[in-house]
Amino acid sequence: MMHLRIVYGVKIMPIQTSPVRAAVIGLGWPGMQHLKGYIADARAEVVAVCDLDETHAQHIAAEHKIPHVYTNHLEMLEARHIDAVSVCLPNFLHAPMTIDALNAGKHVLCEKPPACSAAEAQAMADAASQNGKTLMYALVQRFGGNTQRLKQLIDAGELGDVYFGKAGYVRRRGIPIGKEGWFVDKARAGGGALIDIGVHALDCVWWLMGSPKPVEIMGAAYSHFGHLVPDNVKYDVDDATFAQIHFQNGATIVLETTWALNLPGDNYIKVAGTKAGASLSPFTLYIEENGKEVDKPLDAPAINSFDEEVKHFVECLVEGKVPISSAEQGVILMQMLDGIYASAAKGSSVHIQT
Repeated sequence: MMHLRIVYGVKIMPIQTSPVRAAVIGLGWPGMQHLKGYIADARAEVVAVCDLDETHAQHIAAEHKIPHVYTNHLEMLEARHIDAVSVCLPNFLHAPMTIDALNAGKHVLCEKPPACSAAEAQAMADAASQNGKTLMYALVQRFGGNTQRLKQLIDAGELGDVYFGKAGYVRRRGIPIGKEGWFVDKARAGGGALIDIGVHALDCVWWLMGSPKPVEIMGAAYSHFGHLVPDNVKYDVDDATFAQIHFQNGATIVLETTWALNLPGDNYIKVAGTKAGASLSPFTLYIEENGKEVDKPLDAPAINSFDEEVKHFVECLVEGKVPISSAEQGVILMQMLDGIYASAAKGSSVHIQT
């Protein structure tokens, strides 16, 4: 089996020494993945957790021998024994919590999506820059074994010039509601299926293609399945969104993402270049050999992408590396999501300036 090398960002001056003393804000499912990732890395230790549910937080702290428990993030951010913070909260809290943490002198690993808008993501990036701290986004699909292996092949030129990508995260039925209905409330979520799961598919294929600059977007968004949520829950978001994005280098991405659609569910990433194409599932290279079309199965180590994501964050702090899912990339990713929604509302394409 071929050795897996995580594809990192550009080297910069080290900004943190080991062990990284980490705290996790929000102990739902994503927060627990972050916590496990820190525990799995010998260069880090979890020194604090923060959650509004103090009983739950105390239970998690006792189970993992974490010394400090908070219910107020501002109180926690005053602590000098914390170097880095994971923000694992509903979308509308990403920007304010991240900015609070950066202004308090902490490095931040923020869950996806980066924010509810590009404007928020820009404010987060500005706070990171002004405070000289690292801001990374938890875009976990970049850290899967297949994704990392395919990125190596693309960067080595095995596919030639990659000019087309197709990505989908499609559920036949699967509308999340969340605590107090935040997932389906545009004011708190920033959107629906697109910003929730479509962000995974778009980010993954965009990164594989070299993160080119978007210039024009055509999008269509639909909301036809509100009847599937309880009557007392506000539902004003998209449950299906489709888009085509054109980039400055001439490349194109086609995206589809749904929480509900009367077609079978699917989850796929495909890219095509001048020499070959590839898909992540099935993990296959599509090439031509001796004038014949050949589908060549690929292999990659089975790794825990959540652990690898946290490992990368820790390594960036310890070794002074720019995260592959940086603050600047978060801004562009949100510009694309904003552009899709804007195009859908306008009924025509929109141009993007990055």
